[in-house]
Amino acid sequence: MRKILQGVLTVLLGLVVFAGVCEAKKMFPVNISKGEMPNDAGSACSMALAEDNCGPGAELSLKLAFTAPSFAGEFNPKRGSWSAYKTMKFNIFSEADKKITMALGIKDDGSISNNEQRKTWIVLPFEVKPGMNDVSVSLEDLKAQDGRKADLKKVKQWFFSYKFFPETTWDEKTAGNELNVFISNLRLED
Repeated sequence: MRKILQGVLTVLLGLVVFAGVCEAKKMFPVNISKGEMPNDAGSACSMALAEDNCGPGAELSLKLAFTAPSFAGEFNPKRGSWSAYKTMKFNIFSEADKKITMALGIKDDGSISNNEQRKTWIVLPFEVKPGMNDVSVSLEDLKAQDGRKADLKKVKQWFFSYKFFPETTWDEKTAGNELNVFISNLRLED
């Protein structure tokens, strides 16, 4: 009986350790559900925490209200080392009545911050249908727009953008300039 009890305890301990290891492979760039918000937005985008249009299990969402082409994200992020993660996942609810294209922008150590040097930025477009969407953006083998290999050991800035990259054809095919979206469950995963 004692050996059975020891075996059961060993298995339970192993499961607890395994669950802890699995959980450690997830990171929240900003933990929206705990009331955290990004610290940077363009003049044509306002940010607010909202209790509606949340993804599964989320109590809060981040409302991004675009009035013209703009962006919202985090400059000098507190959690800026992303090299251990393969994807960014999030829920996004769109109030638009048709499919839109947005982008995740990332500036790493090799990126030049001014707008004239946007070719040094990593730009990852993604489509959003009306209503709730589950989005997964791959962070593997990324390249900046100029072809340089991305280095996510030190992310200097990340942001969501809408119609912010007029040099790209996918920006022209989206809805009007005004847009409200709600982001929740924002996380990086292995």
